[in-house]
Amino acid sequence: MRIRTIAAGTAALALLAGCSTGGGTTGTPTNATQPTSTSRGGGAPKVSSPLNLTAAEAAPCSVVTPAQLASYGLPGVEGSLNSSSAGAGCKWSGSLTAAEMAAGMIILPAGTSLSSTYAKKDSYPVFEERPAIQGYPAVVALAVDQRKDGDCDMIVGASDERAILFTYVSDEKGKYFADPCAGVTEFANLAITTIKAGAK
Repeated sequence: MRIRTIAAGTAALALLAGCSTGGGTTGTPTNATQPTSTSRGGGAPKVSSPLNLTAAEAAPCSVVTPAQLASYGLPGVEGSLNSSSAGAGCKWSGSLTAAEMAAGMIILPAGTSLSSTYAKKDSYPVFEERPAIQGYPAVVALAVDQRKDGDCDMIVGASDERAILFTYVSDEKGKYFADPCAGVTEFANLAITTIKAGAK
């Protein structure tokens, strides 16, 4: 099976830091609302209600609950820390299950915000603004377009200074193979729901 776990996330971090990401686009966000019209450097939308990422950074694998994973199509799958990422990250791999898909999350380090993504938008072969997820602006920015292979990455602005990278990969039998950005959007929606609920 062709699951490549969080390789796309590593590529995204490389481009955001100054050099190039993989992933995809399409799909309909869940509970989407429009971002504020106010924009920041490079045209990035301003985040009016910043997410508190303290708990998520301390325990990144807790941002999606077992019940959420089951409804998503990964029942019984436990997250594992993504120690290779530059920021706090977790990956949920169902590559050895009937789901044949995997999702991941990386809280990007300081300096790799949505604004820095927009500042480098001309470097991406694919750069698409997506409808906001629960009010948080989202963008698909890809160094390599692998949507036809079942892969998609999405960057969501958690605040004006911080962003979260979400990744999705699948094999042909994966639930969202034909529309991988629907898969990554739904996963981002679940994580944001949990992060908001746990904010102090």
